[in-house]
Amino acid sequence: MPKPESPYNPASAPKDLTFIRYEKKNHVAIVTINRPEVRNALHTYAYRELRACWQDIGRDPDIYVGILTGTGQAFCAGRDIKFLAQHRAAGTRTPHEDPNSPDFHWGGGGQPQDVNLEKPLVAAINGLAVGVGLNMALQCQLRVMADDAWLGDQHTVVGRLGSPHEMYNAMPRTAAAYLSLCNGRLTAQECLQWAIVNRVVPKEQVLDSALQLAEMVCAGSPLAAQGVVRMYRMTAAFPPSLSTYARHLDQEIAETDDGEEGARAFAEKRKPVWQLR
Repeated sequence: MPKPESPYNPASAPKDLTFIRYEKKNHVAIVTINRPEVRNALHTYAYRELRACWQDIGRDPDIYVGILTGTGQAFCAGRDIKFLAQHRAAGTRTPHEDPNSPDFHWGGGGQPQDVNLEKPLVAAINGLAVGVGLNMALQCQLRVMADDAWLGDQHTVVGRLGSPHEMYNAMPRTAAAYLSLCNGRLTAQECLQWAIVNRVVPKEQVLDSALQLAEMVCAGSPLAAQGVVRMYRMTAAFPPSLSTYARHLDQEIAETDDGEEGARAFAEKRKPVWQLR
């Protein structure tokens, strides 16, 4: 009996996307978050489109490397807190946080690691990268940053946990603690000093510089590069028990009264009143 095969079908690539732009140039796929009106903050439907792009990059044998960037002045402002607040005000969960929704995936499901992507990625950080935006930038093995961009976490400001263990593992620990505990910011020059990014360039040169790095990756063996990324991921992997607990703790904190207050205060542009419950 012949072994069944599943060759890649180019027609299966994501198209008619609303919140993400997706294009391919030779062996490079460019993923652009396209919600400039909310500084490229992510909601259920943007997560869904991002996941489709990462899956396609993983399947397409002609794509050797991907680039992630944003439209306008921001790379990604994290999760869309106003979208969250609107659902909470109506007494509902966002679809990606609702186990009864077909879009359920705690954390959104739009990050490269959510589909176990093992191809090299370059972050073209054209502006601020906050929360999940920072997490995605850190999942890119190579990073170019605009000279006026900055990194931040800010989960605790809205009563959330996020993924502090990932930052603590991917960055100098004092820098990670400054972002996650103090809600501080790291400038582009500080990121270069800490070796968090490879290059700092003027904003208008960010994508071109990222493409230069992508071309350098493409000059090597695609299979070897994928093997390198696989080893990176294995080296940085957390025990399953820790990852499971992190998701549980994130959900537990998110669904406290303070978790709701954080989103509500953000939407109302006021200082939150924490109740410790």
